[in-house]
Amino acid sequence: MSFHSFNPVAAVLLIPICSAALLAALPGYRITARLNVVASLLTFLSALSLFVIERPQPTPYVLVDDLNIVFIVLNTFVGFTTSIFSASYIAHELDTGRLTPTYLRFYHACIRP
Repeated sequence: MSFHSFNPVAAVLLIPICSAALLAALPGYRITARLNVVASLLTFLSALSLFVIERPQPTPYVLVDDLNIVFIVLNTFVGFTTSIFSASYIAHELDTGRLTPTYLRFYHACIRP
């Protein structure tokens, strides 16, 4: 895949959807926490690429302009930092018993940006 064929809008939309499905299916906490951070990082990097590549053409459903890019990057940055800091918080919640492994799957799947 070359840089010119990379579609950051599709990546920003599809990475969270695919990773949420995967996070809901995986049972282990450590692997899901790492996958959550990696997926959030990839989404953030895809959003940052909107600053440097040619802006996609508007469609009836998606309009990407300068203001939208700022908000997309801001939201993906918040999602990325949340995924990092939630890993230790969730470990504590699992240790205290407030969160069960079953609910953990849905926690990771639902917090995707």
